[in-house]
Amino acid sequence: MKKLVMIACVAVALVSCVESSKEYQQLKQANDSLIQVNAQTKIEFDEMLATLNDVEDGFNQIKESENYLLVQSNATGEMSASTRIRLKSDIKLIAETLKNNKERLAKLEKQLNSSRYQSAEMKKTVARLTTEVENKTKMIYNLQEELAKRDIQIQELSESIAELTGQVDNLTEETNKQKSELQSQDKELNAVWYVCGTKSELKDHKIISGGGLFKSRKVMEDDFDKDYFTKEDMRKLKKIDLYAKKAKVLSNQPEGSYSYVKDENDNLSLVINDPQTFWSLSRYLVIQVY
Repeated sequence: MKKLVMIACVAVALVSCVESSKEYQQLKQANDSLIQVNAQTKIEFDEMLATLNDVEDGFNQIKESENYLLVQSNATGEMSASTRIRLKSDIKLIAETLKNNKERLAKLEKQLNSSRYQSAEMKKTVARLTTEVENKTKMIYNLQEELAKRDIQIQELSESIAELTGQVDNLTEETNKQKSELQSQDKELNAVWYVCGTKSELKDHKIISGGGLFKSRKVMEDDFDKDYFTKEDMRKLKKIDLYAKKAKVLSNQPEGSYSYVKDENDNLSLVINDPQTFWSLSRYLVIQVY
């Protein structure tokens, strides 16, 4: 019995020592931080999802009004007072809904850019819904013009549409700018560089060094001339014409991911068979030709 009590005391003492140790406290703090980050990320995700649902609900609410406008824009004859009132109400509803959706999407995009939660699918959804706002605004504008042909001018509607189209023009400009920035970033993420030259040419540009009888060859270890390389997009670069009878890849490209082919004059071209593997170890390709 005394042994059991002693063992229990030792166990309690060990647990107490572990819990009071610096390493334990650091791990506990790290764990608490992760729990807090996960909770915050979930809150952010739920908020963004709720905003998306509000936008979709807005589009659903104006479907009936859109259909009514389409019918009236194609109708003929004089318009009754009740139809004018309905038109005014429906276009106002559509204009306000599109305006609200535009503001919600702008807020959501800002949240996505600053949030820990990064979702490519959600960004695609925001882009799709933003395009839908633009398309529906253009449609409403065209319907207003069709109504104008029937001498139906409702001042309040013209003002609502003018305000909305102005907002969408600004949104389109901002969206195009963001698309341009994303395309530029995408291009940089897939950027690769290659160079092919004789031994002396590569040495002149400090791309290779050594390689003598008692000195091992080094590739791109010194301050080499990066401007001597050709920049390409790895997704588009499939073949490199070498204009030489012999060639050797000096950089760290995995064997099996490329091959050589000859033309009718026995000049070689390097063919990249597996781009992902080929560029996995190095984004710089060095080829020595002979």
